[in-house]
Amino acid sequence: MLPPLAVLMLTAGAIFGVTLLIQRADASRRAQLRAQSLSLTIRDLEAEPFGADPAFLHDLQRVPSVFGQLTRADAAAAQRARRQAEAGTVVAMLLLLVVFGYFYFRSQRLTRENEELLGLSREEASTDVLTGLGNRRALIDELSSSVARQAPGGHELLVAMFDLDGFKPYNDSFGHAAGDALLTRLGGRLSTALVGRGTTYRIGGDEFCMLAWSAPDSAEALLDSALTALSDRGKGWDVGCSQGAVWVPSEAASPTEALQLADVRMYANKASRSSTGRQITDVLLQVLTEREQGMDTHGGHVADLSAEVAKTLRQSDPEVQSIRLAAMLHDIGKTAIPDSILNKPGLLDEQDWQFMRRHTLIGERIVLAAPALAATAPMVRSSHESFDGSGYPDALKGDQIPLGSRIIAVCDAFDAMTSDRSYRSAGTTERAIAELRRCSGSQFDPRVVGALCGALMSSRSANAMPPGEEHLVPAGPVGSAD
Repeated sequence: MLPPLAVLMLTAGAIFGVTLLIQRADASRRAQLRAQSLSLTIRDLEAEPFGADPAFLHDLQRVPSVFGQLTRADAAAAQRARRQAEAGTVVAMLLLLVVFGYFYFRSQRLTRENEELLGLSREEASTDVLTGLGNRRALIDELSSSVARQAPGGHELLVAMFDLDGFKPYNDSFGHAAGDALLTRLGGRLSTALVGRGTTYRIGGDEFCMLAWSAPDSAEALLDSALTALSDRGKGWDVGCSQGAVWVPSEAASPTEALQLADVRMYANKASRSSTGRQITDVLLQVLTEREQGMDTHGGHVADLSAEVAKTLRQSDPEVQSIRLAAMLHDIGKTAIPDSILNKPGLLDEQDWQFMRRHTLIGERIVLAAPALAATAPMVRSSHESFDGSGYPDALKGDQIPLGSRIIAVCDAFDAMTSDRSYRSAGTTERAIAELRRCSGSQFDPRVVGALCGALMSSRSANAMPPGEEHLVPAGPVGSAD
């Protein structure tokens, strides 16, 4: 507020000074005109024939002295007016100069501030806010520039893309704040690992990229450093990454072609890792089957139904596959439970339940031993939690329970109630759904129960069931879930 007020006062002062200058100049000019007019009048009188009147001649002789006094007074007044006008001119010029200087330096400061803001906005436009790495725009600009200035015969440009494996289950289990913190930590580790050797970028949710001028024999070490930096693990979770790399210009001539090829190779690498996970899953399921006959069939039924429910809840394809895999393995921890408990014909007592409640923790440790299955670990651990917090092993409640675990719990109970067991026959679909609805909001997530009913209705509306999914609408007398 103060600078504008000061400028207003200075401007008013300059205007006042100019006004005073005009007034004093006008006063000086009027004094000069009066003196000239009086002088002319006296000369005219002296030239007239008034000699016959002695009195007039006597008075006329006194005029020069009076005229001299008036002339001197007017001259003094004119001199003062000139000095005042000159002083006013100087003051007005100084005030106007001050005003001009203020606006000049203010404009210079605003220009600098605008340039700084422009530079900051440009930096923000090319920087990932979360990790501080370059974003996709910065990657495209740098890649285009590197391709344009590439010298023949020099090192080729290595373009590598990375996609985190197991990040979504981590994010779902621990929350978005923890997920952002993990991305920030991994991005910082990637930047540190490649400092002086390459530039790093975050180009999507859990996707990173690296550009590096490299000789072929040092590329493997670069990629290993990046893969190590983008991997982390803790209790109940394991995050790794898949990568796809391409050489420019020998394998791709343009930035667009390079990114597309790197992306294809990255997802091919991810698929191969998933294939490894499938093989490990088959081995574990075979172990479970050898331990207890029919468990592989039960796991397959729960997996198929869980996948249908996940689709009904509009989960992405990778998430559907992860939930399906976790559902197949949710009982793998039972391999460590004694036969006397697993095959007990009657109800389990409290000591038996103490053993049984350990199977989810054992299952989590088993799948964590295989990095390709680590994403399923949180879902396996929480597959017997209850929506109201009365489940095990962590007494989680509501959205604290991973969505995959909530889906598996409902589908596991449904399959258990509609399948034959050693101590009872299979129940009908209608009675199983009625039981799920009765426990909706307490043991089961109401949204998941509704999605299961929707999936079953969709299956029933089709005249024929898809091959291998006949178990979605079983029939028979009612029983109870394990």
